Amino acid sequence: MPKRPTRNKQSIRPGSKPVTAGDLISARLPALAQRALLAPEASVWHVAVMKALGPELAVKVNRCTLDSGRITVIAESSAWAARMRFALAEAETTLAAVTPGFRELTVRVRPRRAVAAKG
Repeated sequence: MPKRPTRNKQSIRPGSKPVTAGDLISARLPALAQRALLAPEASVWHVAVMKALGPELAVKVNRCTLDSGRITVIAESSAWAARMRFALAEAETTLAAVTPGFRELTVRVRPRRAVAAKG
């Protein structure tokens, strides 16, 4: 029985060179540097929200965003969201003092994942 011919595999794809982690970081460096400059300013309001909630409620926050003066806190469930609304109502004046252009504070519940239909 004759031998099978060896396949001519290319070890490197034509047209692309291997990318190192250093290349990826340096390509993204301008965006990372810009984000780092914004972080201290953005973190002041975030720290104020977490401090107002306290350690028990802060761990139940999924996400906290600031968009056009509106602080939105996303809670794990409706029960935790109700408790967060009461805690943050008292801290609204503090948040207005540390957040430039503060308009309103909203607490929302994280949407649940849709359950896949079994069939």
